Amino acid sequence: MEQSFLDSQVEQTAKSTDVQDPASTGELPSYQPTRWGIVNRILDRVDDITRGKAGWCQRFFIFACVGGVAALVNLAIFAAIMYGVPLSTAEWVHNVIASVLAAEISIIANFLLNDYFTFRNLEGHARSWGARFLRFNITCVGGALLTFLIEFGFRFIGHIPAIIGQAAALIIVLFYNFSFHHIFTYRQIKTVTHKLSQ
Repeated sequence: MEQSFLDSQVEQTAKSTDVQDPASTGELPSYQPTRWGIVNRILDRVDDITRGKAGWCQRFFIFACVGGVAALVNLAIFAAIMYGVPLSTAEWVHNVIASVLAAEISIIANFLLNDYFTFRNLEGHARSWGARFLRFNITCVGGALLTFLIEFGFRFIGHIPAIIGQAAALIIVLFYNFSFHHIFTYRQIKTVTHKLSQ
């Protein structure tokens, strides 16, 4: 009698978990499952709340973390050149040199990390490494120009210290970069089918 009661409880529990398990209902989550159960449960909840946008939220979180690392690289290079390398030029020329070098070095770091961690599950990742790197650079050069213009404006119009202007510009441009990497860098590859006329 006790055996059958336990069996019925196990069977009832299995049925109730089957209803909640997306894999058993044929519905796939919009995100890439992780090896951590708690993270997957959070993403399941986000998927429910956002109606299938947890994949975007997951990518933005990873992108922001990777961007944080790249921003630290950018700020370190910028500060090292701006404050550690004496140049016999006008301050604005020194600022341009520091901005350009910091941008390109951080773009390379950003691409390597984002290509592997953030965007590897998107269809556009099927492009060659060189094509992805070129597209990533094109998008980031636009972001770097925006970063430079914003920082330059903060520094020479707002009279804010250069390093603070640079940090604020990087935060603002984060959203531009994330959007354009989805729209351009890793967008779906269009397949062309040719119909034979008979």
